[in-house]
Order: sequence, then C-alpha cells, then structure tokens
Amino acid sequence: MVREVRIHTTVLVIEGLLMIGLGLTLFWVSTTMTNILFEATGSIVAVLITALGLLLVGIIDCIAGLAMHRNHRRELHIYLLLGITSLVAGLFFWLSPWGSVQLLALLAGLQGLVWGGWDLHFASRLHDHPRERTIMRILGVTTILLGLLLIAGMELTSRGALVLLAAYSTYIGIYILMIGLYIHRPWKKVLPLGTRVNPLAGTSIG
Repeated sequence: MVREVRIHTTVLVIEGLLMIGLGLTLFWVSTTMTNILFEATGSIVAVLITALGLLLVGIIDCIAGLAMHRNHRRELHIYLLLGITSLVAGLFFWLSPWGSVQLLALLAGLQGLVWGGWDLHFASRLHDHPRERTIMRILGVTTILLGLLLIAGMELTSRGALVLLAAYSTYIGIYILMIGLYIHRPWKKVLPLGTRVNPLAGTSIG
C-alpha cells in the first residue's frame, strides 16, 4: 500500500509542478503577442509547448501505471487510459495543422466541466467530513466556471484564449499539487517510527 501511495503522490507532485510551469510559460508567451505577427507566432509556440506538456503527462502516467503492483489492476488501467489519452492529444497538437489555441481552450474547458462536476459529486459523498466537503464544493464550482470561460474563449482572439488557458493550467497545477500533498501528509502517521517518506522515491519515476 505504501508503494502505491508513493506512486500516486509522485505523479501528482510532478504533474502539478509541470502544469504550473506550463501555465506560467503560457502567461509569458501571451505577453509577447503585441501585434498580428507576434500573435500568430505566439499561438504556434503556445500550441507546441502545450503539446509537449501533454506528451510528458502521458509518459508519466504510463510509467506510473506500469509501476503499480499487479494486484492494483484498476489503478493500472486508469493510469494507462489517462496516459494514452494525453499522448494522443499531445501528438495531435504537435503534428496536426488544425491545432489552435482556441481548440486547446475548448478541450480544456470541457475537461474543466467534467472535473468540476466530479468534484461536486465527490463532495456530496463526504457527509462525515464537512471541511473537505466545503473545499471540494468550492473547487468544483471554480473549476466549472473556468471551464465555461474557456469554452467561451473560442470567440476570443488567440491572446485572450491563451490567457484563459494559462490561468486554467496554473490553477489545475496548484490543485493537483495540493491533492498530492494532502495524500502524502496522513501517511506519515501510519508508517513505522523512523521511516522517512520521500514522495519522489520508491518508484520508477523519481
């Protein structure tokens, strides 16, 4: 069980930091889009950077799935499904001439609606944990609102859509990182005395 917790924590920490880095990078790219030429160039760069991020997330998820114990087939399948989905999306935006910032914003918005809906569903089951239920409700509503803004970003300029996408990536990164730290913290109390938990150790990732 400790091995699986370390894997989950490692994946969440790495992907959280990766998404925060992606969001901040996209913010920087948006500041360079000061005219039509720079906006076109910045859009291409933003799509390629995001595609690279999706490819890295896919690789991390696939490695994590393969690192899971054979008895945890459900986690294995989930990681592989998420990893393959990210890899396919990354390859599409890296190779396809139809990739655009607006399309990225649309897909991110749809993901935000699904993620936010899952947060609200999960919150409804936390009857014995009022604090966590409130936090999950806030996160769910926030994620849904960001998802709606991103979908509306289809009608914005590339720079406007990119700013929304950067904000969403940074928010999701912080969210994922918080979940990783939340999972890691309680396990310090159940490990044998003197055992030191390193979330980046004990897996093939870190």
